[in-house]
Amino acid sequence: MFAGADDVRGPEVPSRRRVLAVGAAAVVLPVVGGVGVGGGAAVAAPRGAGTVAKKHRGIRPDDPQGRAPLANPRRGFRYEMSYNASDLSSPWGNEQDHSPDSAATLDLLEREYGPGADLTQLYFYLWEYATTDIPQSALDNIEKVFAGLRSKKYAAVLRFVYDDGVRENRRYTVQGIQRHIAQLAPLVERNRDVVAVWQAGFLGAWGEWHGSYYQHENYPEAVTAIMTSLVEALPAGLHTQVRYAEKRNMIQNEAILDRVGFHNDYMTLGEGQWDYFVPSNPQWQTYLDVTADRMTDGEMPWDKGQSADPYAWSKVIPGVPAARRLQTLRFDSLSIVHNATVTVPAWRTTDVTEQEIRDALLPVSDGYFRDRAGRAVPRTQFEYLRDHLGYRVEVREARYEVSGGRIAAEVDVVNRGFAPPKHPRPVRLVLLDADGRAVASADTGADWRDWRPQGRAETTEDHGEPPVATVRGTLTLPENASGAYRLGLHLPDPDFPAAHLAVRCANASVEWVAGVNVVGSVRVSR
Repeated sequence: MFAGADDVRGPEVPSRRRVLAVGAAAVVLPVVGGVGVGGGAAVAAPRGAGTVAKKHRGIRPDDPQGRAPLANPRRGFRYEMSYNASDLSSPWGNEQDHSPDSAATLDLLEREYGPGADLTQLYFYLWEYATTDIPQSALDNIEKVFAGLRSKKYAAVLRFVYDDGVRENRRYTVQGIQRHIAQLAPLVERNRDVVAVWQAGFLGAWGEWHGSYYQHENYPEAVTAIMTSLVEALPAGLHTQVRYAEKRNMIQNEAILDRVGFHNDYMTLGEGQWDYFVPSNPQWQTYLDVTADRMTDGEMPWDKGQSADPYAWSKVIPGVPAARRLQTLRFDSLSIVHNATVTVPAWRTTDVTEQEIRDALLPVSDGYFRDRAGRAVPRTQFEYLRDHLGYRVEVREARYEVSGGRIAAEVDVVNRGFAPPKHPRPVRLVLLDADGRAVASADTGADWRDWRPQGRAETTEDHGEPPVATVRGTLTLPENASGAYRLGLHLPDPDFPAAHLAVRCANASVEWVAGVNVVGSVRVSR
């Protein structure tokens, strides 16, 4: 069908040897007793004499845990782990200390590469099953790995692969890939709480869409068929990713393109031959357009301390120019396993100042480079990248008024991250009692994916402050309400109530109560 295309070539890529030297209790918040809308809809704004205005500030270095990572779903640095689905062994000789117990492997990666990640690239190699169905035993193995991630509160940048660049390439077909997608889809759906993105994978060495036996990746009909099946299998709200703009451009089904982003598996800021995500590339505008609102992931090459591959990269990739590229292309996640003996240690030990970040046209979070006395405090390049990959939501001010058994409220927020949020989730105002129980909740109707960051550093976009978004809603007090309550902003996972799957705002002045950002206190008298 699509075999025999020796005269068709995609972008040239090197062979690569994979070498590795990646809270609170749940609260269920029923939507009761309130109405709400986001933006400029018709809800009475609290502006009267009884209005309470509570300003909030960002996290400063000398705040408690002020230099700790702020864990938030589906964004940030990531680790990497690989499994043969047949027996949960690793395909790589130097990963034999990786346990079939994925939680234990994550413990190992945390020790080896340091903390600061809540994601991991997760490869499942299906080499044995390239031309057959995936047996139930292998599906059960995959489910066990997901369970380990869940126990550690991690999510996966997920990829399924046949060819590992070591064993002979397998002769899989388009129909075979579609059959495997159909087998895997229910499993991924059940475990969507631990999946950040399901990458295209399947084709070629390491699932990077080059060098497959039949070269399906070079035929638009094959690419369209595979990607249509994959997108249709995605859990609601999730995206997939391909490596090259040229491959994405082959997709003839335009209806699926809004869920197809990119991953850059050789980020060197253009110095390496295989980094195509650069302004000089004819597809640069495509990369800009697609990354604006679709998931974007990346990794640097292995360095020579990790790999004997001739394409290993042992020159430090400087942190501030890297931040500019990551912010320009709205990256959500980046590996800290790759280049882990050269570039990542340099990022960990090199300071960056507020002025350097401003001069680079990058976002400066409120108070991020200042202590509580207002004195300048440098951060490391690693800290800055860790804290600004993806979204970073800050509350600026909350205003609310109690009247006639109701609380009219509005909350100003700003996104100081590199990227807009890319997964849909509800935006709610909630009222908590003194014990942290939700006694009222209102969906505001706001779409947090509209909380845009500032303009991209390597473009002519506006590099000023990111726009302020205002969330508005009205809560109805419970009958016989009396005493102290707390007003909260809640951004939960739409399907899973676990507190760690809600979004935590980057404010030292906002209390975090079982997944709710407390933005104000309310006293009610009978």
